[in-house]
Amino acid sequence: MGFLRLFSAGQLLSITIAVPAALTGLLTGPAALSARADTLLQEAGTIYPAQSLYTFEGTTGQTLTITLDSTAFDPVLRLLGPDETEIAFNDDFGGSLNSKIVVALPEDGTYTVVARSFSDQGGDYDLVVRTSTEFEITYAEAEALTLAEDYPAAIAAYAQAIELDPDQSSAYLGRAQAILGQVYLEQGETIEGPEDIPLEARELVIADFEQAATLFEANGSEDWALSLREQAEALRNVDSAN
Repeated sequence: MGFLRLFSAGQLLSITIAVPAALTGLLTGPAALSARADTLLQEAGTIYPAQSLYTFEGTTGQTLTITLDSTAFDPVLRLLGPDETEIAFNDDFGGSLNSKIVVALPEDGTYTVVARSFSDQGGDYDLVVRTSTEFEITYAEAEALTLAEDYPAAIAAYAQAIELDPDQSSAYLGRAQAILGQVYLEQGETIEGPEDIPLEARELVIADFEQAATLFEANGSEDWALSLREQAEALRNVDSAN
C-alpha cells in the first residue's frame, strides 16, 4: 500500500491507507487507450498449498488488468513474461487485501500469472485477466507519475481518472497522496505538524478523504471510512486548535 504521513497533537503519525502500490510495466498510447474490455482468462479455484500458475497468450502493447480476489486469504499476484522474468507484482490494492495489476505487455508470447497466498495459506479465489478500461489505464499512469515524484502531473492524471469513473475511492486517495507529496517535496523538514500544511492543500486533502470515505461506506467498508474521516477531522481542526 501507499504511505501517507499525517499529524495529530503535534506528533507525526505513520498511517497506511488505501493507496495502492505503483503498478509496474505501464505503457500508454493510442493502442492502449482504445483497448476493449475483453476477457482473456477467468478462473475460480483453490490454492493448495499456496500457489497456482496460469498462462495466456499476449501481444505487444496489449494493456491488461489482472485481478485476484479471495475472502479466504491475502492474495498476491505476479506476472511473468515469456522469458519467465517478473514484469509486474501487486499485493494489496484499493483498500482491500485483494490484488490487481494493470500492465502493458512488452512483447508477443506466453505469459504466466502466479496466484499466491501471502501467508502461505490455501483457499478459494477468483482470477481474471482482461483488457484494461480507460479508467484503469489513466489511474495506473497517475500512480507511475506519483512514484516518479511528478506530483503536478500525477494530480492532473488522478483528476482525469475521477472524471472517467467518480465512484472509485482509489483515485481520490491517490490524488490526496500526490497533493501531500508535493507539499513535502516543496517544504521538506520545515513541516513539523498539520498546521504547516498550507490551508489550500489541507482543504483539498480533506475533500478527497471525505469523498473516499463516502464510497467506502457505500461498499460496506466502515473501518476504512472511519479512519479516513478521523484523518480529515484532524486536518480540519488544525486552525481551531491554534
